[in-house]
Amino acid sequence: MFWSKEIWPPSSPNCNPLDYYVWGVLERESNKRAHNSVVLLKASIVVVVASMNRKHLVNAYTRFRPRLEAVIEVDGGWFE
Repeated sequence: MFWSKEIWPPSSPNCNPLDYYVWGVLERESNKRAHNSVVLLKASIVVVVASMNRKHLVNAYTRFRPRLEAVIEVDGGWFE
């Protein structure tokens, strides 16, 4: 089942697994040390993505629908 675009919040990082999990891990892990070039930074990012814990990714995506339902319940307002 897909929700229509009319009920999708236009800007809600609480709803997007990339925002509430992946980008944080990617930033934290790839920035553990300085990179002297864009090439080295990209290589670091590739390593981090390839080594992401599958169980953690599955857990993040399992929380996706409940987060969307929480947004709907509060009519797009703030929730924890």
